Amino acid sequence: MNQIRRSNARVFRGVQLDLFGKNAAQIDAASAGVAASEASEEAVRLSVTAATATGYITLLALDARLMVLEDTVVARQQALKFARDRAEVGYTSQLELRQAEAEYQAAVQLVPQLRAQIARQENALAVLSGDLPRTVDRGGTLDNLRQPAAPSTLPSELLRRRPDIAVAEYRLAAADAQMRAARAQFMPSINLGASAGIAISDLLADPISLWSVGGSILAPIFQGGRLTAQLDATTAQRDQAAWAYRSAALNAFREVDDRMAVLANLTKQEVALRAQRMAVADALRHASNRYRAGYTAYIEQIDAQRALLGVDLSLIQTRTDELTTLIGLYQAVGGAAD
Repeated sequence: MNQIRRSNARVFRGVQLDLFGKNAAQIDAASAGVAASEASEEAVRLSVTAATATGYITLLALDARLMVLEDTVVARQQALKFARDRAEVGYTSQLELRQAEAEYQAAVQLVPQLRAQIARQENALAVLSGDLPRTVDRGGTLDNLRQPAAPSTLPSELLRRRPDIAVAEYRLAAADAQMRAARAQFMPSINLGASAGIAISDLLADPISLWSVGGSILAPIFQGGRLTAQLDATTAQRDQAAWAYRSAALNAFREVDDRMAVLANLTKQEVALRAQRMAVADALRHASNRYRAGYTAYIEQIDAQRALLGVDLSLIQTRTDELTTLIGLYQAVGGAAD
């Protein structure tokens, strides 16, 4: 019998019985914490991906603005030449010549500003992708980008793919496990050392009697308010995690609904702008013909040119907003579907 007791003492030395689930709860909390960290990493990855795509679209939009501006410079250069030719033969006053020159220079001075913006955007994209500042290769133009149709409805299950919701959910699970572990602290911790091994050999038929071994059974009773305070703290942390999870879910629904509403209205805005551009372009054609025929002053052509430039820039901005909002929608539902 003594040999059996010594053998059991070696087997159970330093082992703790998890009769009340305290250790299991702590393991669950640690596992949920690891999962939350992994979900946080995925959230960062999704954010960087969306920022890169948005930055590239912004770069293409700047390219499109530069093309429109360069076309405007060419048109105003032609108008300036025409005004200079007329002024030289005395057919028109110096006023129209100065107006044409002012409009030409106003367009020209915008070109270096836009080129500087393009350079800064290229550098920002390069750094975001982990490279040194450099020129970014284009895969096409803003008009060539294929834009998938925006969904009219989205199932709420898609929101479970959002990393931030996963983070909040795992943190809630971790906080709940911590609360269970704190509650289990009120129960005795039975460590099986040498003497406990001897006891379990003798008292295996009555494991409840093991609680009388040593002083650990009475330890939680004499902790004052420490264990109660710990339980209150973990309970408050669990409630806080629950509110954070609820807030993350509500914010996800809001972001999806906001972006779908913006997409629907941007589509209508683009249709109206394209119709406006047709009208303004036709007005510019008539104004140019009337000015060249000597029926009107140059100011009518200037106004029409300004209007066309404004509509073209608005169209580019609307197209950019549609694409970036669509990226935001995919981000809001946790990324594109597999």
